[in-house]
Amino acid sequence: MTGGPDGTDGSESAGGSVDTASTDAAEESAEASRESADERTPADGPDPADGPDPADAGPSVVVVGADESAGGSRRSLLGRWTWGLLAASVVAVVATYLSWSGADDDPALARAELRDLAIIEGTAAVETMNSMDYRDVDAGLEAWRSVTTGVLRDQLAAIAADERQLLADQGKVATGRVVEAALTDLTDRTATMIAAVEVTVADKDPAQEPTVKRNRYSADLVLVDGEWKLENLGQVPVATS
Repeated sequence: MTGGPDGTDGSESAGGSVDTASTDAAEESAEASRESADERTPADGPDPADGPDPADAGPSVVVVGADESAGGSRRSLLGRWTWGLLAASVVAVVATYLSWSGADDDPALARAELRDLAIIEGTAAVETMNSMDYRDVDAGLEAWRSVTTGVLRDQLAAIAADERQLLADQGKVATGRVVEAALTDLTDRTATMIAAVEVTVADKDPAQEPTVKRNRYSADLVLVDGEWKLENLGQVPVATS
């Protein structure tokens, strides 16, 4: 084997050269890899260390607080109550109007009202005609005239002074009370009523006990200017067994 100039083994020198060349090649490859990494553009993908891009974030979400949500619910409930009450008021007004308008067109109801008025005013008239106070005969006669009409009223207006004096001299206070009354006939302008009457008569002498008289009357009524007046009043005989 041929030795080297420095007396070393020739094969050993050659092996050292090969190792040095291999090391240099490895370093160049690593350097090239680093330069390639440094030259990468953003298109190669974002660096995970940089975190997510704010532009890539989804739509923002606003969380409503509990107080705000509860307030909105209360306002919504109050609004529904308000509209409910308003609707109920409107319905009540409409129903009332319809009932009134319907009543005006109901002939049966109109007749019932006419009958009730005839009984009420006829009863009052009969009680008045059975009442007199000897202390004020003129006022009593005026009351009689106020509840009568036609011939009956004319007869009462024609009572002479001596007849007035006779009523005063009797010294009696009569008070009539209708205990039962009913209509036997009714038209738009006339009515016939029968009535059971109790007349309490008190004497001017306190020592005298009051007496009670019971009579039955038939009364003819006429509607004059919206008010029922007596046109005729007569006693009805009471049947006895």
